Amino acid sequence: MPKGIIKFHISFVEKAITKFGGLFLIHQFCQKLKLKRLLQRHVKFQQSHQQYYSSDLIIFILYYIIAGIFRIDNTRSLQFNGVFKKLLGVKTFPNPTTIRRFLHKLPAKAIRQIIKVHDLLQEKLFFIGCPQTSMIFDLDPTAITVYGKQIQRAKRGYDPKKRGRKCYCLILCFEDNHQEFWYGTLQSGNTNAITLAKGFTKKCKTKLSKPIKRIRIRADAGFYDGKFVKFLDEEGIIYTIEAQKSGVMQNIIHSLKYQPYRDGWEISKFTYQPFHWEKPHWFIVKRHPVPEKREDWTQLELNLTPIKGYLYRVLVTNLTTKPRHVWNFHHQRARGAEQNIKELKWNYPLTKIPTQSYTANIAYLQLLLFAFNIVNWFKRLCLPKELRYKTLQTIRQDFISIPARLIRSGDRNILKFPTAYPDQKLFCRVVKKIQN
Repeated sequence: MPKGIIKFHISFVEKAITKFGGLFLIHQFCQKLKLKRLLQRHVKFQQSHQQYYSSDLIIFILYYIIAGIFRIDNTRSLQFNGVFKKLLGVKTFPNPTTIRRFLHKLPAKAIRQIIKVHDLLQEKLFFIGCPQTSMIFDLDPTAITVYGKQIQRAKRGYDPKKRGRKCYCLILCFEDNHQEFWYGTLQSGNTNAITLAKGFTKKCKTKLSKPIKRIRIRADAGFYDGKFVKFLDEEGIIYTIEAQKSGVMQNIIHSLKYQPYRDGWEISKFTYQPFHWEKPHWFIVKRHPVPEKREDWTQLELNLTPIKGYLYRVLVTNLTTKPRHVWNFHHQRARGAEQNIKELKWNYPLTKIPTQSYTANIAYLQLLLFAFNIVNWFKRLCLPKELRYKTLQTIRQDFISIPARLIRSGDRNILKFPTAYPDQKLFCRVVKKIQN
């Protein structure tokens, strides 16, 4: 059996090595976007000390989120990352206390200025290579459980996975075609999404810089409300919203005639005027027999309450097409908002609330969502089509978490990667695409 190296000598002399060599791609891409210049121009926040400019701290936070560092305290490991320092042009990295202090001191005006930079870039990049005359918005509220005491605006609310714990209510809108984050707001945990639905939708519309002929909205049961549906009808917005099943509706859907749909589901439609609604609306319903064994239930079915031997899902809609086509359209939310929220919770630090300050947490959330869109733009504009919808974890594994060493040869800076790196040609193509 072959023997490995037995004796080692250890020295600490390297100044320019990193395990995030591929972050160079993100840095090059952000330089191409002129991100730092935009931040310097629009974010007018004067700090009490000048060791770090606001633009540098914002970019640093964006980079460490993309690199996969989920907690501010864990950024200590970047203190000895020489390549990272060279990329950003700083002598030392801000320590965790400096980052938290920066988030705490950011006023609401500066947060709005950061959002403005985000919106300017989105406006510039959104229609590249894909002119659109219609938009599909996926709306979804999600609970963010918080841990610790005295966290501002954290309240007990609807948190299905951590019942009884304090949380924030995060309401998000994603655009369907590019799967980009579009708009979001962080609220107290006891906030009902429907109370903000009209204003939230108006905010989504005001971001549209070019004339859009048609807007369609897909939303879950948190947005099921007669006043909101009336507002959408008046605005000429097409919608599919998951309905809450009242006692009267349960009797109606049980008595309907159904047609086969797919995967054991059956489908039907009916008109119904809920209590306090001004007029009847179209409802599309699908049902599935309750599985005999609990282990045969899908994750979605676990959230449904059986009614007389069937599991039901109901939509209210103003679409007049066939019921199966309506459900096919609404079902695409699963790869839209629902999948993006999973991505934010699993591969971004969405669930790691960093401070006790509500305003500071809003700032951090906006930077996190900014990082989410930077990665989306990078995938769409720089990577091959087959990688466009890969998770950030895959992008990190294949392109970012690559060991590298930075050297200087003559007047050239050279970033050296492992000889055995399997995607060398693709990596070089991505670099050229960014530069061109």
